Amino acid sequence: MDPPVGQVAIDTTTLISEEYAFKVMNQTDSPKDIEVTYNANDEPFPDGTRLFLVAYYPEGGDSSEQEEGLVVGSVANENAKSASIIFDDDQQYSASIGSGKEFFVTILVDVGGAASGTDLGGTLTVRAGSHDDFTNTDAGT
Repeated sequence: MDPPVGQVAIDTTTLISEEYAFKVMNQTDSPKDIEVTYNANDEPFPDGTRLFLVAYYPEGGDSSEQEEGLVVGSVANENAKSASIIFDDDQQYSASIGSGKEFFVTILVDVGGAASGTDLGGTLTVRAGSHDDFTNTDAGT
């Protein structure tokens, strides 16, 4: 008998830059601020259900500039940063994406006790440009 999904460990040995859901590349000739957001079709998510997006930018100066995360679900506690991945020099612990550089994103879904057929879909948005339009993650710190 196979163990329940909740008891199976997530693969922690494979680098995100080798197995990822998608990558974002800055194809301009200058560094860019980039924000990734997710908005669920049905909010709030069912109890115990969470969606995680984890981004890795190898060119970041240290781990706080290399790793960003987004959580949607009951653990988000209405924190704006929980619903955004932001790479922006003007925000604390972050860095803009350099010209010709890329970051990698992986997606993990914990369905919790959601019934089969529950809509966990949503809209994933990637924006580059003026940080004035981005979520201000430093406002809550």
